[in-house]
Amino acid sequence: MMDTHTAVSLFFDLAVIGMLLLGIWLFGAPHTARRGNMAAALALAGAAGLILMRNGAHHPWLLLFCLLAGSSAGYVVARKVDMIQIPAMVAFQHGAGGVAAFMLSFAELMRGAGRLGVLNEISGLLGLAIGALTFSGSLVAAGKLANKLRQAPVFLSRHTRVTLMSLSVILGLIIAAMVMPETGRPAVYLLLILVSALFGIVFSMRIGGADMPVLISFLNATAGVAAAFCGMIIENKLLISCGATVAASGSILTHVMCRAMNRSLLHVFLPKGRPQPVPPGQRQERGEKEKNESGQKWGHEENQPVVDRAGAERGEGFSRALEHAANAQRVIIVPGYGMAVAQAQFALLELAGKLMAMGKSVKFAIHPVAGRMPGHMNVLLAEAGIDYDLLVEMDEINPEFSKTDLTLVVGACDVVNPAAIEVDGSPISGMPILLTHESKAVVCCNLDSEPGYSGVENPLYGNGNTIMLMGDAKESVQHLADHLLDMPVGRPGEPGTPGMPDGDPAGDRMETAVNALAAAKRIIVIPGYGMAVAQAQFKVAELAALLEQRGADVKFAIHPVAGRMPGHMNVLLAEAEVDYEDLCEMDEINPEFQDADVAIVFGACDVVNPAAMESEGTPISGMPILSAHEAGRVIVCNFNADPGYSGVKNTLYEDPKTLFLQGDAGSTAGDLIYGLKTAN
Repeated sequence: MMDTHTAVSLFFDLAVIGMLLLGIWLFGAPHTARRGNMAAALALAGAAGLILMRNGAHHPWLLLFCLLAGSSAGYVVARKVDMIQIPAMVAFQHGAGGVAAFMLSFAELMRGAGRLGVLNEISGLLGLAIGALTFSGSLVAAGKLANKLRQAPVFLSRHTRVTLMSLSVILGLIIAAMVMPETGRPAVYLLLILVSALFGIVFSMRIGGADMPVLISFLNATAGVAAAFCGMIIENKLLISCGATVAASGSILTHVMCRAMNRSLLHVFLPKGRPQPVPPGQRQERGEKEKNESGQKWGHEENQPVVDRAGAERGEGFSRALEHAANAQRVIIVPGYGMAVAQAQFALLELAGKLMAMGKSVKFAIHPVAGRMPGHMNVLLAEAGIDYDLLVEMDEINPEFSKTDLTLVVGACDVVNPAAIEVDGSPISGMPILLTHESKAVVCCNLDSEPGYSGVENPLYGNGNTIMLMGDAKESVQHLADHLLDMPVGRPGEPGTPGMPDGDPAGDRMETAVNALAAAKRIIVIPGYGMAVAQAQFKVAELAALLEQRGADVKFAIHPVAGRMPGHMNVLLAEAEVDYEDLCEMDEINPEFQDADVAIVFGACDVVNPAAMESEGTPISGMPILSAHEAGRVIVCNFNADPGYSGVKNTLYEDPKTLFLQGDAGSTAGDLIYGLKTAN
């Protein structure tokens, strides 16, 4: 029967393992990943504490010095590493795990040479070999990912034979170490480390291109295996469990990456031969075929790709890209490693927000091996604050490309390269890709039209329905975001639209609105979901503060269902530091509208729609609304004059006293602020 001490010891071990598993589980979603990181760190600290408590420390000051030195170095490196360098740092960390494993195994083997049990000795030798190959292989991977080494695969003469011979020598040295007399074993241990390190270099040097995530995942698994063998030689259940957990998760990830590449792990490490470049004739033939097909399919007048470069002068390419973006209803965005390099994810967030505010369907297509490590794109987009629900995996999004009006490729190449499915013998042949070439129009914001990491030319760039915006991806995307709203889209808001009399240009409407606000003494601001989409709360708050400085009495009218959740507007305005006492609930503020000089609406529609009271049988009939129509003047700052969420036409827009300022709510608020500050 288990004694009390053993039971307590086992309890703490299980608690640490449970904490580690909890941390791994929390990594599953961006909003819980930070807590997952803290939980995993706490588990590792607890594990280290248990080990020290049970075994003591022979040289505590040396231990403390090493702990502080290592922690300080890790802190400094982590602070300096940006998101672009994360894959290289992850690879380096795997290497650090490998070197720790083979050094621990070496120390234990030297200490107990000839006296260890068979299982412990085999575990130590395997920890020695796997730790060393993980160390060297990880350094090669980190060097490639950091552009310190040649990124393309490097082949030796008879590479496969050299690889297999190295593996055979490792196995032979392990056997020799077990049967050799004690005095000769240290030399065999050192030789085993050397040959294993060479093996790690040999097998990793000819991996490149889209296979890099497979290599990273595999080295993650081997680091865990090495740690588990270390646990076996020192007979520590905790280290065995944690190492096995890392090994299992790394193995699953490796399998997922291999499946995404449509190739086996054996094929990745031992390819049948060197990848062959795509024959120029075949490329040309296919390119012509694509051009003709795309031209016939989408009715292009000229079956030639449009190429434009980012810079001071924007040409036809940007104009056509903006035209496609303005008129598209379905948009898919494909991020790639170039987005990470250009740090374009934040500009992409702004562009996606404006597209969605225009009522378009926007999704992000995520290829499993996009970037330089598994989940690379997910991390970057989460960093920018893009809603995780907009991210769609490859298998789910691929059937939608043929129905998509516009696909925006940002810094991606190999994962959208049709050569992967149409050309044999290349490094990416057989790899499933995102079917962007099936879209009605494709805009590529890439640095250039050179091949990607695989070295395989991308025929997508030559398609007739492709627009190449070459240059820094961040600049290209930002230009699209800045000028998207300037494009005519044939939507309400043109002369003839309610609230916009014929011949009343936008400049005159803005001037009229500024004059109305400048003269008003009582102003009621009405926020809605459009303000949230445009992130206009800060400009709205600035405008309100400016009006108060000019002597106006400004209040905010909050409808209970404004936004997408209870209290949505309150939260946004609190974020913009609007005084909570200025926020008035509907029942409280409605009697004041008739005395208000101006009611100004930012992104609200249904909650100020008089049709709710005047019409029967609509989705909002009978719903209490904010009585903005009773104010002396109504200024509406909405993106367009389309019906709101209910689909019911807003009769407020047809009121003669309504002034409609169409456009992004934040930009409109900014224009009003500028107008007030420059008004006489």
